[in-house]
Amino acid sequence: MKQQIKKRLSWVILAGILIVGALLAYNFYVLMNLNGEETEQVEPFYSNVVIGYQERKLPKEGETLEEREYLVTYDENGHFVSEVVTGPNVGAKAEWDGETYLEFNPDGEEVLRQETNSGAVAPHPFLSRATNEQIRKWLDDGTLGSSEGETNLVGRTAQAYVKSESAETVPEEWIENYPSIFSEEENKETVTYYVDANERILLAAESRNNGKLFHSIRMTSFESR
Repeated sequence: MKQQIKKRLSWVILAGILIVGALLAYNFYVLMNLNGEETEQVEPFYSNVVIGYQERKLPKEGETLEEREYLVTYDENGHFVSEVVTGPNVGAKAEWDGETYLEFNPDGEEVLRQETNSGAVAPHPFLSRATNEQIRKWLDDGTLGSSEGETNLVGRTAQAYVKSESAETVPEEWIENYPSIFSEEENKETVTYYVDANERILLAAESRNNGKLFHSIRMTSFESR
């Protein structure tokens, strides 16, 4: 269990710069809360859709971004099955049946079990209610970032916004492990958010430091069932 928690914490650090730490802290509390307390009852964010998405991020060693593709199938109640379909850990799965969140390694062995019936559960913070509510809040109060025009993603019109992040969010170990991306003297981080112009949901996000991409995640398909 300690090994699993350590592994997840390192993932949270990596993903934190993409969406912001406080937001992920809430999302992971819902998924990984181990104290058995009841979670807030909310309606699922997605239902009756199949979503494909691609994630690129720094590996534990080296500076070539790892690339994984996922496929998430939701039923009418927002319950889901998520699977890694290409890249490292292909075959690994996560699922939520409305009562229990489970994760399985590529060999089909259960590696995590969490009892939770909250509709806030998501296979990835990128697809969570918490992330999308934060995006909408930033849109409403005008702090999402500077508008960079429109593009097309998964057949939808997406508006791009560039938001600057605080340089203090860079962990010391990143500066040590990825010197060509992160600097001891100056780090200028930006996140580009691609937001559906009509439904105002997040379709993609790209994190850069000093102009160099180090984490990106984007939908590759979105189909109603």
